[in-house]
Amino acid sequence: MQNSMKYLIDSDVLITAKNFAYRFEFCRGFWDWMIQAHQHGIVYSIDKVKSEILRGLAIDPLRQWVENELGHNFFSPSITDPAVMKNYAQLMSWSIGSGYTDGAKSVFAEPDRADAFLIATAKTHGSIIVTGETSEPKKLGTVKIPDAAKAFGVQTISIYDLLSSHAHQTFSVKH
Repeated sequence: MQNSMKYLIDSDVLITAKNFAYRFEFCRGFWDWMIQAHQHGIVYSIDKVKSEILRGLAIDPLRQWVENELGHNFFSPSITDPAVMKNYAQLMSWSIGSGYTDGAKSVFAEPDRADAFLIATAKTHGSIIVTGETSEPKKLGTVKIPDAAKAFGVQTISIYDLLSSHAHQTFSVKH
């Protein structure tokens, strides 16, 4: 049975998991859960997140996992999806009129960064973004995903909230 809600995984979730709590060498269950959750239609990400991860060293276990185990359909297209690009353009218009610094707006609009594309994809497909970033609406030097997403009507949660809802303590998928 497929879950109707889909969660869009930010690269920082995977990078932080690899570096800290869910390192490949001692918490393989997390990574297996991510694959199973995708197979159950719960989680996915976008091509821009994949590109961010693939910029890592060839020996990086996260890069190897993405290249060899995750499967290509985990990452959906963003820039080739006209509906996503329409929402991306609206998000860029919002950022121009926001109170963020010019530097923050410029970084947010960088084409190699996934953040704005994640938000546009989530808006397009009605997904929830899973990110390690936290809201900092008064910090105008950086556009944080939770703040831009909220302004754009997109919900964000942490990986721990996602796991609480969709994983057993053994990292098996809750149906």
